[in-house]
Amino acid sequence: MVAVAVGGAVGTLTRVGALEATEHLAHGAVIATLVANTLGALGLAFVLSRGLPEFPSWLRPGITVGFFGSYTTFSAVALIAVTETMALGLGYLAVTLVSGIVGVLIGRALGSLARPGARS
Repeated sequence: MVAVAVGGAVGTLTRVGALEATEHLAHGAVIATLVANTLGALGLAFVLSRGLPEFPSWLRPGITVGFFGSYTTFSAVALIAVTETMALGLGYLAVTLVSGIVGVLIGRALGSLARPGARS
């Protein structure tokens, strides 16, 4: 539980950093949310595909559930979808879904390649 809490705190702070880094841009929060969710999907797929054999079993949930669970968020996507025009909201949902799936596919491929004992 401690690992999940610490991972969650670090993931949340990382997400806040992304939001602050884009606050000067037009639609900065929308961009930051899309990028964070896409990178989070990629990162989680990478970690799960590669495996975490060098980390103790108690730390793995801190990385997967804690960090990536708090770094990515559906609630921000839902908020953007319902506060924008219908066309923009639906478009954003579609782009988020597609970018998340592409992120998972890339993360899985990279994770498989990086797995200890994997052939190059």
